[in-house]
Amino acid sequence: MGKEVGTGMILVWFELKKIFAKQMNRTALFLLAGIVCMTGFLTIREVRYYEEGGTVVYGAAAARRLKAEKKEWEGSVTGEVLRRTIVEIRKINAASCHQDEAFVKKQGLSDLEDMINEGCSKQGQYDYYLAGHISPGLAARLYETRILMLKEMLGSSQNQSLTDQKKAFLLRRYESLKTPLFYEYADGWKALLDSQYLPTLMILTIVILGFFVSGIFPDEFHMKTDDVFFASCLGRSRAVAAKAAAGFLTVTAVYWSVMLAFTAIVLGALGTGGAGCMVQTGFGNWDSIYNITYAQDWLFSMCGGYAGHLFILTFAMLLSVKSRSAVIAVAVPFVMSCIPMFLARIPYFAPVMQLFPDMLLRINKFLDHWYLIQIGGKVYGSFVVLLFVYLALFFVLVPMLYHSFRKIA
Repeated sequence: MGKEVGTGMILVWFELKKIFAKQMNRTALFLLAGIVCMTGFLTIREVRYYEEGGTVVYGAAAARRLKAEKKEWEGSVTGEVLRRTIVEIRKINAASCHQDEAFVKKQGLSDLEDMINEGCSKQGQYDYYLAGHISPGLAARLYETRILMLKEMLGSSQNQSLTDQKKAFLLRRYESLKTPLFYEYADGWKALLDSQYLPTLMILTIVILGFFVSGIFPDEFHMKTDDVFFASCLGRSRAVAAKAAAGFLTVTAVYWSVMLAFTAIVLGALGTGGAGCMVQTGFGNWDSIYNITYAQDWLFSMCGGYAGHLFILTFAMLLSVKSRSAVIAVAVPFVMSCIPMFLARIPYFAPVMQLFPDMLLRINKFLDHWYLIQIGGKVYGSFVVLLFVYLALFFVLVPMLYHSFRKIA
């Protein structure tokens, strides 16, 4: 048994060496490292602190200033805290000559102001200045208003397309959010998860990985070594399995290295505080049906991206075996991760595009969307279903990949 395992490991190591020995793949690896650093830098610069003289501070320095100012509002966001927020906003507005001056003074409570603006604005009618005009009493009822607005929304004629089961699901998700929410400085997590850079990085990673896996199987035909490969003692068994294992290990190692490096760069500069805050405390996520913390959001987004990478790249390898072409394996990741994103903008295609695996690469950007899947009388958030469906399909594709190459003429 030990000898067989050792032989298998040697074969896998040999296939990995073939992948990373290619000059093109080594160049792509350096390119990917550069992209990680670039996207990390741009993400960090998304955090800004505005000084009274008009100077803008970026990145880690801005994060320190914001953390110090937001420290005052840390804790449970109770009705009394929301009431006090409105009083403070009114006081600042009254003492400021113009909106820019007020904005600078309100940076410490800007997150709570955004929560009030989102929670008290009607759907599609967000008012940036709303918190400065509503009563403290209305702000104190923010959580009750969230549920009341949902009920009003579900009863309107615009949402008649939702089934009763979906409406009941949405209401349950809203009511199950534990309030009052806890708040603290979380700009590091918000920069990491609320920006466009994370899904962009995932798409670039999967496209570059297409080059890594493109030649694993077709190279035997291009190099005219297929006869020798299949005629060898283990050519149609462990050697084939080694190729599939090498593809899986390459995807896994590169994906997690990229994502962990990107996360370390951003959180290392901006801080890890706020990991336990609910995503609803962040701008744009007030209507999210996923009652999860920022740390759980990160894990959900990363696992979803991983499932998307596994499925798409394994599917690309399978097509490369069927076609004996590395070009197919290179093209598939681009087509499956980018094209659906543009087709989704066409209303006719949008419902179908929401089921494509590219959605798993952008979970963090759609947490506030009501993407639902109904199976019989049960309703689920679509991302939960897609994650498990494409993981299951990956496990279906692996034996198909193995047997397709093993039996090829």
